[in-house]
Amino acid sequence: MKLEISVAIIAFFIVIFVIGLLIVLFQLRRVAKEAEKLIDTARQQIAPLAHNLNLIIHDAQQIVHSVQTQVGKVEKGVDEIQQLATRFTDFEKQLERKIQHPFLEFMGTMSAFFKAFHVFWGFWKK
Repeated sequence: MKLEISVAIIAFFIVIFVIGLLIVLFQLRRVAKEAEKLIDTARQQIAPLAHNLNLIIHDAQQIVHSVQTQVGKVEKGVDEIQQLATRFTDFEKQLERKIQHPFLEFMGTMSAFFKAFHVFWGFWKK
């Protein structure tokens, strides 16, 4: 009798195990169908996304190229401004050397002449 009860209990648990296994397999089948739908949907959306990504990458490359070109132009402009400042400084020095010193000498001479004339005029009036 114990043997029959033990076999019945084992059979009962095997039936419960099989029913649980069927439930799990049914849920696994449902998950597999949903995964298949998700993969199909993703596959359909990947092509347009990849195309858009390629367009974005191409535009980004053009922007980077444009920025590099602009940076080159800015560097060239800065170099030209530095050269202009150097030339302006050189021009200022040349102007000082060629005009200022002779002008100061001329003004000194004229000042001396006018002082001499003033002294002569003051002497002449007396």
